[in-house]
Amino acid sequence: MLIDEEVHVLARSIPNLLGIFRIVTTPLLVWLILMNTAGGYYWAVVLLLLMAISDIADGPLARRMGVVSPLGVFLDTISDKIFVAGALIPMVQVSLISGWIALLIIVRDFAVSGLRSFAAAEGEVISARQYGKQKLVITVTALVWCLLAAGFNGPAAGVFQADPAHLYGLAHFVSWLFSLWPIPMFLTVVWTAFSGAEYFWKAWPLLSGKLAPEARPRPPIKSPSK
Repeated sequence: MLIDEEVHVLARSIPNLLGIFRIVTTPLLVWLILMNTAGGYYWAVVLLLLMAISDIADGPLARRMGVVSPLGVFLDTISDKIFVAGALIPMVQVSLISGWIALLIIVRDFAVSGLRSFAAAEGEVISARQYGKQKLVITVTALVWCLLAAGFNGPAAGVFQADPAHLYGLAHFVSWLFSLWPIPMFLTVVWTAFSGAEYFWKAWPLLSGKLAPEARPRPPIKSPSK
């Protein structure tokens, strides 16, 4: 009976555990990318996909099990930003992507998180927008594509072209296909900028009302005692 209850409690904790999984495995993701080897890139792809799948699954799973909690919402809000940043920063360090792309994505995520926290403090809830959800999928797709290209073609390989010197047939086609990774990366930049602008556009009525500091009544001036 006690074992069954413990199993039930563990099952109800799965959504939160998935969020914790994404956070605690981010250092491993960083290390795999910084290895700067084909094997490291491939394992980073596997881990990144597991993180993305868990991020997509934990919200619906929590709602279906009726275990939505403030802790779960907090973990779901920060964990995706943590593991995406955990992929972007080492990819910049090993020269797979430009630093401005990583900066744009990270700044956008911080700005939107700050905006939603500000709205919550004002008693309003800014729910996740459709473009924001799409942004995560496109970002992960671009990162995975870039890592596969680096693993298969080499980190210094050119874009939009395969290496015909030693690849033939299907391998040559796969090499060329992986070299197209700048296309999803471009879409990531577009979705990042547009989804961030959408959040602030929708929240502008709330922000505009708080631009000027609220006037506070002055305390009454006490008359000097005689």
